[in-house]
Amino acid sequence: MTNLINSSLIRNLSVKSVLVFFIVIEAISFGLYFSGTFSQYNLPNILSSGVIAVLVLIFVSKYTSSIGNTNKSELFFLLTLSCWFSAEILYGYLNGYLQIDAYPSIADVFYLFGYIFFISFLWFMNTIYKIELAYILSAIVTFSLIIFYVMYIAIFVYEIYTFSGSVVDLTLLFVYPIVDLFIVLGSIMFYFRGRTISINKGHHFWIFISAAGLVFFVADVIFGFDDLFKILTEDDIYLSDLFYNIGYLLFGIAFIVRIRYLIRSDRNNDNQYIGSKK
Repeated sequence: MTNLINSSLIRNLSVKSVLVFFIVIEAISFGLYFSGTFSQYNLPNILSSGVIAVLVLIFVSKYTSSIGNTNKSELFFLLTLSCWFSAEILYGYLNGYLQIDAYPSIADVFYLFGYIFFISFLWFMNTIYKIELAYILSAIVTFSLIIFYVMYIAIFVYEIYTFSGSVVDLTLLFVYPIVDLFIVLGSIMFYFRGRTISINKGHHFWIFISAAGLVFFVADVIFGFDDLFKILTEDDIYLSDLFYNIGYLLFGIAFIVRIRYLIRSDRNNDNQYIGSKK
């Protein structure tokens, strides 16, 4: 009975209406960025992160009859975007309204919690893709060795800690890009695993997730190094916001792709159920 209720709710979810809503908000967001309107209030990123959080919330509310029956992976995706949306609002409030340095600040706590929830999302998705633990550990060890080498060169060879910034600045300089690359690594693993087991072509979803993680990596590197070395001019100071905006756009496209495949999969299951009843 619950499956039939869920099926009806999914069919009522119009992908076209969701897509139009997403495109309109993103167009406004990028328009504000390129016009420079309210940039100090972080409004473009607030809109971009907010529209995805709304999309996920709409889907979660329609996908299940009650929040207790919500798939854990979608719930963690919702928590991720909710944290990032809250972080963007706090950053805009501190930077634009109070006109104080918003990095590092309480906003970073929400950014980091968003990453934690996203890693949890990847963990629960592995209950579907079932990548062997040995492969995961091998990838993590290799990834960790590369990161350790980069950090060793940066700290002990180039001594970047002597330039400027606090210990928190230096820590976040490495934490954000490392987690971004971890998302890219996990997404690539799921993509190739998905191609192998052919889960209704749902593996295409991971192309956009990995691309979003890579764009976030570029944004965090630009933002972190500008905070440390002051490499950007006054005209380019919000350059990292463009990459964050593109990253949110890619996350939004990824989730719309996921909605499309879940709806298609559900319809195929309904057809098989009706066929078996006949």
